[in-house]
Amino acid sequence: MKPYLCDPWATARTDPDRAAVIADSEETTYGDLTRRADALAQGLRARGFPDGATVSTDIPTGPAFFALALAALRHGFGLFPIDRDLLDLPAGSALLASVATVAHITAEPWTDGPVLPCPVLTDTELVDTAAGRPAPSTPAGRLIFATSGTTGLPQAVARARPRRPYRGVAVVERYGAGAGRGPFLMANPTYHLGTLGPALYALQAGSTVVVQRSWSAAGFAELADRHRADSAMLSPDRLTDVVEAGVAPRRRLHVVFHGGAACPPAVKLAAIDLFGPVLHEYYGTSNGVVTEITTPEWMARPGSVGRPLPGIRIDITRNGRPVPAGETGDIGIRLRAADQDQGDGVLNTGDVGHVDDTGHLFVLGRAASPRELRTARLEHDIRLLPGVTDAAVLDGTDDAPVCFVEHTGTSTFRDPVPAIEATADLLELPCPRVVLAASGSLPRTPSGKLRRADLTALARSAPDGRT
Repeated sequence: MKPYLCDPWATARTDPDRAAVIADSEETTYGDLTRRADALAQGLRARGFPDGATVSTDIPTGPAFFALALAALRHGFGLFPIDRDLLDLPAGSALLASVATVAHITAEPWTDGPVLPCPVLTDTELVDTAAGRPAPSTPAGRLIFATSGTTGLPQAVARARPRRPYRGVAVVERYGAGAGRGPFLMANPTYHLGTLGPALYALQAGSTVVVQRSWSAAGFAELADRHRADSAMLSPDRLTDVVEAGVAPRRRLHVVFHGGAACPPAVKLAAIDLFGPVLHEYYGTSNGVVTEITTPEWMARPGSVGRPLPGIRIDITRNGRPVPAGETGDIGIRLRAADQDQGDGVLNTGDVGHVDDTGHLFVLGRAASPRELRTARLEHDIRLLPGVTDAAVLDGTDDAPVCFVEHTGTSTFRDPVPAIEATADLLELPCPRVVLAASGSLPRTPSGKLRRADLTALARSAPDGRT
């Protein structure tokens, strides 16, 4: 193995008693974590599940979950983490069937769970089955994620399975992870790629992962100081909570990741003042991370989500034709060969935006028509207004847009309605209806995005005018 590559089994060999995952009262070491991962893989194979088979799980993020994730990655299985709330809906079974799930792995006996299209096993049953059986040796496995479902029901996104055996991760200094670093604080313990990805990277690199299962801004700062964390991930809504509370760890973190949703520049600037120049933003899809940007780079280009990672190309097109730098169009991604299942690897993100002359990407929002493009621009401009912490603009073909605006509610907050109406007029949109709400009060997905599907119903019940 190349010296810059690291994996949990390597950490277990050199430092088996090093803490691997801490979640409330649960804690495991690297030695115990990797042994359980091997046993889980042996149990899956003993049950007759073939190489490459996909299993799902609703085990809460913590030691048991990460053992199952590592079992899948190292021993050639697919793992589809799915929230229990989603499994309780009819769509849950359809999602499992869409990726040919062969078994669902849970923490407790499935006595009151919904009927699923596959057998249900506990992780303990798998470990008990594994006794005395050899560990499977196969190509690497993969993780499967559900989209956030902001505009409707989530969809399962099956990423390409790596062609080579599992080798761990290349440890990168700017990510603040590794055996010589302090823990990574997982403040969004959800199954979204944007929230789980940084934690899984840190674990593979040799860091301890601390899971904050009960959210509060003060609790985040306390956990970071108690464990002397070096890195953390905060979705924009939780970053806003920290900014509004005005609390940060006394010990400066090496890096604070954020992503998964648009972050208003005013919130990010306040977070930089609070944490220092350590914010690291990323943009991507359920297929993987596409761009990254550091604090110094963002300060030079406020609003950008960065340049694409090596091997990834961004295409901005309108009506299928490339547009020049600076012009808005549809954002398409050409994936790395390793992430492609078939074809040329072009992924239509559904987002619109532009790149500047240095290749930095700016994302406006989602749009599929000229009017939707103007609506996305209105939503983007609302986020730039003072005191606004998030926004979502819903639009019908004939009706006026409905603008949901979360704000700080402080004494310096100015009524944004006149500015919103003026911007809508410039964009040749009907005069919008504006619904004002306190920060964090609108419905969100577990990964922190505003849930537009729920906002649609709320728009019908919200009174006309300012709320």
